[in-house]
Amino acid sequence: MYNFIFKKVSSKEEMDQSYAIRTKVFCEEQKISKEIEFDNLDHLCGHFLIFDYKKAIGTARVRQKEKNILKIERVAVLLEFRRLKVGSILIKNIIEHYMNLDDNKSIILHSQVAVANFYKSLNFISYGNDFFEDGIPHIAMKYVKKN
Repeated sequence: MYNFIFKKVSSKEEMDQSYAIRTKVFCEEQKISKEIEFDNLDHLCGHFLIFDYKKAIGTARVRQKEKNILKIERVAVLLEFRRLKVGSILIKNIIEHYMNLDDNKSIILHSQVAVANFYKSLNFISYGNDFFEDGIPHIAMKYVKKN
């Protein structure tokens, strides 16, 4: 049985756990260079974790792009937890967190094309043309609030 807990990162230890997940998922699995993954923007972002009991299993960061635009970035879930809706829990909680602070915010992200349907299931719609980030096809998406 799983016990998923959502948390905003609030310590160096939690930030290190986030970095470890991103390193495993993006640098080791997807072969993205550490220079690209760790782009010196982390200090500008809010960071979030999903835990299963005390084990950090998923992470994401959110960066303010413009006054009313937030961008969800670096969404990563450990392989053995990917089919358990951990990513959905993470994204839904991030949206709820920011919408509770300011309902007028727009939320965007750049999805890998291979997982765009995951974000569509969470009320994101694509806009623009596909593009490449570090050799991986992506599509820009924005969150559409449910009525």
